[in-house]
Amino acid sequence: MKAFLRAHLALLPKFLFFIGLALGWDAPAAAVALAYALGRATMLWRAGAAWRPFELAIIPPLALILAASLLPLPALRPHALAILFAALAAGAAISLAIGRPWTADIAAADFPGATNNPLFARINRLLSALWGGVFAFLAIADVMAAPGWLRWGPLLLATLASIAGPKLLMRRGLMKVIQGEEARWPAPALRAPAAPPVRIVGAGLGGLTAAALLADAGIRVSVHEQHDLPGGFAHTWPRRARGTDPVTGGPLLFRFDSGVHDISGWQPGGPVRSVFERLGIADGIEMRHLDHRFWNEGTVFDVPRDIDAHVAALAARHPGDAAGLAALFAEIRAIQSAMYATGQGRGGIPGTPRTPAAMLAFAKAHPLAAAWMNRPWRDLLDRHGLGEAARADVTALSGYITEDPATLTVRQFVPIFGYAIHGGVYPVGGSGRLAEALVRAIRARGGEVHLHQPVARILTEGGRASGLLLRDRSGEERHLPASAVVLNGDPIMAARHLLPPEALAAGLAQARPACSAVAVHLGLTGPLDMPPIVHARTCLGPIALVAPSLVDPGCAPAGHSTLELLALLPQAEAASWLPPGTDDPAALDAWRRGPAYRARKVAMADALIDRAAEVIPGLRERIVCRADASPVTFARYAWTTGGSIYGTSRVLPVKQPLPGLLLAGAATHGPGVEAVVISGALAAEALLPGMLGAASVTRLAA
Repeated sequence: MKAFLRAHLALLPKFLFFIGLALGWDAPAAAVALAYALGRATMLWRAGAAWRPFELAIIPPLALILAASLLPLPALRPHALAILFAALAAGAAISLAIGRPWTADIAAADFPGATNNPLFARINRLLSALWGGVFAFLAIADVMAAPGWLRWGPLLLATLASIAGPKLLMRRGLMKVIQGEEARWPAPALRAPAAPPVRIVGAGLGGLTAAALLADAGIRVSVHEQHDLPGGFAHTWPRRARGTDPVTGGPLLFRFDSGVHDISGWQPGGPVRSVFERLGIADGIEMRHLDHRFWNEGTVFDVPRDIDAHVAALAARHPGDAAGLAALFAEIRAIQSAMYATGQGRGGIPGTPRTPAAMLAFAKAHPLAAAWMNRPWRDLLDRHGLGEAARADVTALSGYITEDPATLTVRQFVPIFGYAIHGGVYPVGGSGRLAEALVRAIRARGGEVHLHQPVARILTEGGRASGLLLRDRSGEERHLPASAVVLNGDPIMAARHLLPPEALAAGLAQARPACSAVAVHLGLTGPLDMPPIVHARTCLGPIALVAPSLVDPGCAPAGHSTLELLALLPQAEAASWLPPGTDDPAALDAWRRGPAYRARKVAMADALIDRAAEVIPGLRERIVCRADASPVTFARYAWTTGGSIYGTSRVLPVKQPLPGLLLAGAATHGPGVEAVVISGALAAEALLPGMLGAASVTRLAA
C-alpha cells in the first residue's frame, strides 16, 4: 500500500491535469500540474535523491501544453493526452535503459532492505516495461480516437497488476531463492515404532553433529566410518621420536592434528558452542585463544585480539586507507551480526530464513546484509576505495575459501572475520577432543559409532535412500536398513562409487574439488618464540606455521615443541600427485609406495622446511620428529577427490534429489569446524523439522 501511495504522488501531476482537462481548464490544470512536478523534483534534489527520469519526463509535455494554451496553439490541444502519455512512455524507457526502473523507487517502500536484491530488480524491470507499454498504447489510442473502454481498460488492468503483482511475484521468487537446489521431499517418519536408524556415512564433525543432535532428540542413529579414528580432519595422532622423554624416561611422544588448528564459533551463542552446550559436552572441553601473526619477508604484523585494535593496527599500516578500513570493518561486523541473527530461536544455528515473510523481515532488519551478501567481495572493497596493499592485507586468508579470489562473495568471506571479531580457539588435548566428545554424546544417548567400517554402497528402494551396503576385506557383505542416510563425505567420490550421479544435486556436475595441501609435522627441541599461528610469505613461497604446543604444552614432551607447516595447493597441481586415471584405494596405496612418489614427498617437505626456516632460523637442526603429508595422504585418509581438504568448489544443498539422502560437511557450507557443525545441525533439522528450536530431550552429561 505504501508503494501504491508513492505511485500516486509520482503520478499526481498527470491526475491533476486529467481533472482540469475534463473540466475544460487546460491552462490552469497544466500550470498546477507543472508547478507540482517542478516542486517535487526540487524537493527530491535537495534531499540528495538521484534524478528520476520517469518523473522528470512529465515536465516537458506539461510545459508544452501550458505554452500551447497561452500562445495559443490550437493544433496541440486535441493531442494533449497523447503528448503526456508519450512522454511517460519515454520516461519509463529511459529508466529501464539506465538500469533504474521507475517503479523500483516507488516499490521500495513496501520492500525495505530488498531494493538491491536481483529479484526485486527483475520484478521492477517487468513492471516498468509493462507501464511503458501501457503509456505508449494510450498515446496511440488517443491519436486514433479509440473508444473509451479501449483506452482505459489497459490502464485499469495495469493498475490492479501493480497493486497485487509485486508482492505476489516477490513471494514466489523468494520461495525459489529459499528452496534453491534443495529437494522438496517430506521428512521421513523417524519416530515410527519400526523405523530403522538414520545412518551417517562418515564420522567427520558434520556427520557426528547430525548424529548427536538426532540422538539427543530421541532418534536412533548409527555412524559408519572407514578410518580407525573419528573426526575426519579433526582428529589427532601420536608420533614417537628417537630418544627418551627427559622427564619420564619413557618414549619421546609428540601429538599432531590432522588438519584443524583454529576454531571459530565458540563465542557465547556461537554455533559450535551452542551445539556442544545443548549436548552437555561444552564444559568438558578447555579452549585456549590463538594469536596470529602475518610475516612478509621479515616484516611482522601481530594481529591484536580486540577487533577495534585490529582495525586501528591496519589503519596504522595503511594510513591513506584508514577511513576506508574503519568503514569496511563496520560493515563486515554488521553483515556478520546479521548472519548470526538468523540463529536466534534455532539453537544458535544460522541459516536462510524459510519463508518469504521471514526473508523480507530479515531484509528490513538487516538491509546492508541483504544488499551485499550475494555480491562479489571485491565490490565491497571497491565501495571503500581501498588501495592494493590494504586490500591484500584484508583478503590475505582468501586461499582458505577459494582458489580464485575473483569469485569470492561477501557471504563466503565475511564469516572468516569471526576469528578477528570473536577470536579463534584451540582445544586442549587437540582437535580430536571435539570428535571424541560428540562420539560420547551419541553413545550416551543410545546411538552407535562404528570405526574401520567402510561403506560400499548407499542402497535405494522405492525411489529413496533405504540403507547401506557394507563389505569387509574378505568380501562378506551386510545390508543395513535406514530411515534416511546422511552422507558426511566427498559428494564427488560418492557419485562415482556409492550412488548413481542423479541421486545428487545437479550442481554437482559443475562442482570441482577444492584445494589440497602439502604439510609437514615436526617435533622440535626447545621452545618456540612466535605466536601459535604465523601466516608467512617467504622468499621461497607462502607457508602457514602452526605451533599447538604454545597453547597446549601437552602436545610435546618437556623441553620440546610441535610445529606444523602447511602450504595450500591448487587442484591442478594437487592432481599431479595422484595416480592418473583412477581413485581406486588399492591403486592409491600402490602409488604411494613407489620410489618416485616417496622422493617427491621428501623433496616437498624439505622445501617447506626451508620456507619455515626463514621465519625460524636454525629450524632444521632442532628437528627430532617429522611426518610429511601430500594430496595422496589426504585422499587416502579422508577419501576426497584430488586430496581436497576444503570440500568442493561449489556448495551443494543439504537435501539431495534422492528422498532420504542428505549431505553434511564442507560440501554444503564450506570448510572449517564452525561451517561443518552448522551443516550437520541443518541436516538433522531437515530430517526432524523444528528440532533446532526445541529444547534438548535428553540433556545428558556425556
